[in-house]
Order: sequence, then structure tokens, then C-alpha cells
Amino acid sequence: MKSLDHFSISNISFRPIVLIAVALTLIESAPAAMLEGSEPKNWPADPEKHKAEVQRKPDDKKQEAMIAAAEAAQPDPKALREAAADSKIAVVNHQWWYKLELGTRIPFAITADAVEYYLRMVENNGKQAFKSYLQPSSNVNYQAAVAFHKEFTSGEKVFQNVHVVTLKLKFSQNFVSDQTSGMFFTKERVVILDEAGKVLLITGDGPTEVPILAI
Repeated sequence: MKSLDHFSISNISFRPIVLIAVALTLIESAPAAMLEGSEPKNWPADPEKHKAEVQRKPDDKKQEAMIAAAEAAQPDPKALREAAADSKIAVVNHQWWYKLELGTRIPFAITADAVEYYLRMVENNGKQAFKSYLQPSSNVNYQAAVAFHKEFTSGEKVFQNVHVVTLKLKFSQNFVSDQTSGMFFTKERVVILDEAGKVLLITGDGPTEVPILAI
């Protein structure tokens, strides 16, 4: 086995090519690189390699309700169907993903169901043994915050007296669903609501860029 300090970037193929980001992911998740002729190793369950963090930051019950409303808001069904068409995935009610990568659902929108999906996945990974060339790892970080604005501008639209909820999701998995592959993505959703909690505008929904690494 060979230290990542001397790992050749030419030994990795990317889809799409995002060299710096993937290199950083490898450094964080793998202590060594695979040499030709190496055999996969049995890795016992290790919760320390599978971290889940969820932070919702309401200051009061009203903000808590605004975050809940933002997480419950469903993506535009027509746009979701169009995005899912390339993957030939049928869209059903309350669906937030539009394709699969390495057996993992990829988000079109950040909803409460999406957060629960990744949280459950990472927690389950920490309870499982794996067989792979490098030690498997997975991480999910989710943050939800809300702020009141007397005036808020989004694109060409101006809103008065609204609550703006920002949802941020980061996810990665390496050598979990595939012995030689990993993936990661980040996604952000902004939901603008009126005083009654009615959704006025959502931005950030849509296809997600998902770099794939392979050793």
C-alpha cells in the first residue's frame, strides 16, 4: 500500500472531471492508495468513519414552523419529471430525487424526506462491515436556517415582510456501495415564505452535479 502523499492523479478516472475537489475527498477519506494486484480487505463496522450532522436553527416556534414548511415544500412536478426522464425514473408523489448514482438517490430538491434518507443511510453504514480496497466512509451535513426580511430580492422579484429559509446539504460516500468508487455533492435550497407560512418562491431545485471518483 502506498501513502496518498505519493498518489498519482493519473490512477483515478473522473465523471465529471473535478480534480481538486475529488483529490481533497480522497485525502480525507482514504489513508492509502491501491496498488496493482491488491486484494479487497474486510473492514469491520466503524461508526467513526460515517458521520451524520443535522442542524436546524430556529429562534422560536414561528421560525421552527417556517423551516418545517420549507422542508415540506415539494419541487415543481413538471421540472422533476423532465429531469428524471433521462434516467427513466417514474416520478411519484413526494419525490425529491431524479436519478441514481452508485445506487444512491440524487436530490432534485432538499426536503425533510431527503434529509432523512441520507441521515438513515450514513447511520446504517456505521453499523455495517464492508469489503473494499480502501476503508469505506460516508458523511452527511445538513443545516437549516431562517431569517425575517422586511424586503428581500431574488432575481428580479422583490418581496416584502418575508421569512427566508436556507437549506444546505452536503453528502459523500466512498467505497460503500462499490469497492472502487465514491461520490459527493453539495446542494442549497432557498424558500421564501410569507407571514402565514405560504411558499412564495423556491430557488435551488434542479439537477445536482455529482462528481464520481474511481480508483
